Amino acid sequence: MVRVGIIGAGFMGNMHATVYSQFPDVKVAGIADIRGEKAKSLAEKIKSIPYYSPEELMKKEDITIIDICLPTFLHKQYVIMAASYGKDVICEKPIALTIEEADEMINVCQEKRVRFMVAQVLRFWPEYRFLKEVYDRKKYGSLRTISCQRLSATPNWGWQNWLQDSERSGSALIDLHIHDTDFLLYLTGQKPEKLTSYGKLEEGGYTHIYTTFSFPQGIIGQVEGGWDLPANYPFLMAFTAIFERAVIEFNSRNKPTLVVYEANGRIERPEFAPKQVAGVEGNISDLGGYYYELRYFIEHVIHNKPFGVITPEQARDSLAVVLAEKESADTGKTITLK
Repeated sequence: MVRVGIIGAGFMGNMHATVYSQFPDVKVAGIADIRGEKAKSLAEKIKSIPYYSPEELMKKEDITIIDICLPTFLHKQYVIMAASYGKDVICEKPIALTIEEADEMINVCQEKRVRFMVAQVLRFWPEYRFLKEVYDRKKYGSLRTISCQRLSATPNWGWQNWLQDSERSGSALIDLHIHDTDFLLYLTGQKPEKLTSYGKLEEGGYTHIYTTFSFPQGIIGQVEGGWDLPANYPFLMAFTAIFERAVIEFNSRNKPTLVVYEANGRIERPEFAPKQVAGVEGNISDLGGYYYELRYFIEHVIHNKPFGVITPEQARDSLAVVLAEKESADTGKTITLK
């Protein structure tokens, strides 16, 4: 039985705790949050123990994994703290707010010889995994263009409204939009050669961003991300991938969510069995991506296997590209990446 401690009892802490409760070989042995009522409520829900100090939880010798579900500006502090106690660590995305912080986190985990994974969940999301599989197999020939969308109502549910504070979240650019930037790097296996970004800049940072990527293989990617929509706007994630012999279209609001339009006239509608969860606040009711992500992490830690789907260095690289997008939006210039 693997014993996990979760730091942070907000939306993601709830999501991760709910997923772990589905695993017969995992026990959530503690929930830590400086908001005592949050720690107590989640601990009661999953029959665990509340802690009001993250360090107190990390000191427990029988806990071997720490799952960090905290605001981004706290990631470095608590990843390094967990590593110092010899714990394997999974940390919510993005890895950090700066490359310097990311490098420090990676280096400390390597020095302490602990496993470290960043939860870039889109790499595990069923529809995106389907796209990655057909891309790698060249089932429909080469990919020509891909457009991605990720749109949300204004996130006013965070602790102390941290999400709308660019100093703590990096704004929609780093917190929301990084999902799709990271996935395109994973899908193609390369960084873009050039990018051009335009953004809507408000007091709390970028609330909407549009980026065009040019990849070495000739692929053009267009990505839109924003969280400046009204409160009644339902969350949307979507992509349209145009291959030589097919178009794959995904829309999280549709049923089915994904359709393949083949050039020969055939239309395919793959089905993805949902892993639904009730009672979790936020805009996601399907455990799918989180389930596969955490299962992957647990199994690779147990069997001491190297991470292949996502490494800390890849999470750092995705942050570097998003920061280049910020530079482009700030300056109005096209950025060439080395």
